[in-house]
Amino acid sequence: MTIIMKKLLSLLLMLTCVLGLTACNGEKEMIKYDQETIETQCQIVYVLATTTDPATFEDYNIDDKQLLEDALAQVYGVRAEGDVIINAVNSYVNSQELIGDAVATNNYVFTAKEDELIVGYEFEGSVHNGVMELIYDENLHITAVTFNVEYSLAESMEKAGVNTLIGMGTVFVMLILISLIISTFSFIPKIQAAFAKKEKTPDSVDSAIAGIIEREEVEESDDLELVAVIAAAIAASEGASSTDGFVVRSIKRIR
Repeated sequence: MTIIMKKLLSLLLMLTCVLGLTACNGEKEMIKYDQETIETQCQIVYVLATTTDPATFEDYNIDDKQLLEDALAQVYGVRAEGDVIINAVNSYVNSQELIGDAVATNNYVFTAKEDELIVGYEFEGSVHNGVMELIYDENLHITAVTFNVEYSLAESMEKAGVNTLIGMGTVFVMLILISLIISTFSFIPKIQAAFAKKEKTPDSVDSAIAGIIEREEVEESDDLELVAVIAAAIAASEGASSTDGFVVRSIKRIR
């Protein structure tokens, strides 16, 4: 029993070690960042996005965007491509009607991953509240900035209802179209029959003509046989051995 217990304990220890190593390997290191630095960058980007006139960037070329990127890095310590800031300005302008006048709340929501950091910078709007979302890559370069509007529960339900109605309406329209298409299938055999009838018409005419000719030939042969029978009967009655002296001028068939 002692040997068996020792083997069981050894086996349990080995399993514990294996599971421990597996757990250690399963833990993935999250991206590292300085929270205060990120918060400061969020504030800077928010001010730039909400106060800059989008017309400023209308004539920007590649060199201008590079100058903007260098200025952000040197003056504000924000590492982002020029297009990222331009897109942030456009995102705010496009959603401004739904947001209204925006005021920052300095509330942040951090979501760290292995190679990505997502920061939500909340603000209050006169129409709707919202969140400015910044996405950082593994080198803490800002890759995207978007302004998202937060809708109330009633508004969300209303939008969901409208989307549901649109979806159901689309389905019903498709079903009606399919039913109409299926209903036309009954005309296909009729159309095929009409074409087949047209194709058979010449053959039927030829057959009718051939039948008439054949019938006339049969009638003519019948007349000749009738003449021969009558001639033979007359010859027999007169005691003649040949029918050469008889001439049948015409035979009229009574129908």
